Amino acid sequence: MTGNKLYLDYIAGADPAAGFYTHPPLDFDAAQRARAAYSYPRREVGRLLHDYNAALGAHAGALANIDALADAGAFCVIAGNQVGFLGGPVYTTYKIVTTIRLAERLEAELGVRVVPTFWLASEDHDFNEINHIHFLKGDGETGRVKFGWEQEGRPVSDLPITDEVRRAYQEYLACLPTGPHRAEVEELFAPDEAEDYCSWQARIWARLFSGRGLVLVEPRVIRPAGGSFFRLALEHAGEIEQRLAGVARRLAEAGYAPQLTSEEAGRLYTFAADGRRVRVEHPQEHVPLAEAHPERYSSDAALRPLFADSLLPVLADVSGPGEISYQAMLRPLHDLFEVPQPLLFPRMHCTVVSASEASLLARYGTSAEEVLLERLDPDAAFRRLAPEGDLALFVAARGQVESALAPLRPYLEGIDPGLGQTWARALEHSLGSIDKLEERALKARMSQLRFSKQELLSLRNSLLPRGRLQERVLPLPHFLNRHGTAFLDELFSAGNLDHFTHRILTLENTDA
Repeated sequence: MTGNKLYLDYIAGADPAAGFYTHPPLDFDAAQRARAAYSYPRREVGRLLHDYNAALGAHAGALANIDALADAGAFCVIAGNQVGFLGGPVYTTYKIVTTIRLAERLEAELGVRVVPTFWLASEDHDFNEINHIHFLKGDGETGRVKFGWEQEGRPVSDLPITDEVRRAYQEYLACLPTGPHRAEVEELFAPDEAEDYCSWQARIWARLFSGRGLVLVEPRVIRPAGGSFFRLALEHAGEIEQRLAGVARRLAEAGYAPQLTSEEAGRLYTFAADGRRVRVEHPQEHVPLAEAHPERYSSDAALRPLFADSLLPVLADVSGPGEISYQAMLRPLHDLFEVPQPLLFPRMHCTVVSASEASLLARYGTSAEEVLLERLDPDAAFRRLAPEGDLALFVAARGQVESALAPLRPYLEGIDPGLGQTWARALEHSLGSIDKLEERALKARMSQLRFSKQELLSLRNSLLPRGRLQERVLPLPHFLNRHGTAFLDELFSAGNLDHFTHRILTLENTDA
């Protein structure tokens, strides 16, 4: 369900895409061997992560996983995302589930400890990416709730739980349909008084998944261990720029669109006096400060994966199509830093349909697959459902009108050629009146048969809200409110991870 050519070629193992990555998507043995010679700051990072996850109330299994990372033979699978409001679109949940499932699988296959980790990109300052949430209205259209912040432009990690945030949370809850899982959703997602915004979102993930061993990572937490990385990034700023430009040219020559085109890509941020992140303008002047004060520096999108890969023994990185495409540009940087590039593993892609929705779609003579392929034409679907005799009456009426008016044309044009146009307009008006009458009659007949075009449109919008894939618009609370935590259980048992295709999950109705 993606038109991303580089991504599609990568998962197919096709050239020239394969040459932009260190490992193909299933070569886990090679990815494991590549990490044997690299030394990670395991104990320092482990201490920082243990304190952070314990403060979130993480399950003992997650804390045990952090302790296990101190062992030189342990690895991790990682995914990451922006700190979206109430988890952001549900594809973030799909990333996390894929990460946990892949870690369990690799631990069994490779015979080593593999820890699932999730990176919350809390240093991001693109506030408009995280300050809203979508919901389905009663009429099937998509609504949005958002909040503002006077300090917009600062890292999201500085965002407190303001009255604006609380208002947006309550407004979103009010938009959810009532049902048996509503109280569970409210309890799970409600903010605590002492939390900031990022800790709130992290605690949600910890509640949901730390029992399955998931370890949460925030860059602000592990920055103190990143001095050596920041120093190298500053020392090699010019070389980083050249390598990114070079790989962008090669991608373009191969027929792919480079994802990192800014001349500033690959340069660190530092923090201004007001807390805002600003690009480092003169990298060499900062070199002496980097190792002494790593807390003053922050990676950008190009360097974020390398920062994580230098501190954590990442065996595989679970990513979406866009992320896998931009990481095609990072292999030369991994070579420069002498940091192993992880295997890039596609996250699961899902559209969720309730059993009642699937039944309704079938009643209208269509299916979830047809909707996702954008083959559903509501008007055509209605006409197919109409009794043949009804439509035949209107076809006959149009024919009779045309036959009745036909003799008038030569007569009128014989009197005045200009009257031919008047005749054509009269015919058009007459046929248009029949069309309107047919439309109203069809609507009334469909109502008698308990068919509704609005219902069909609502079904389509549930699967393609705002004309986009459901996973990129609707958030996790929407699905938990409808299906309860059984929704997560279904994700953990949803088919083979190696089948990099879009899944349609049909779930039993538990929302009534």
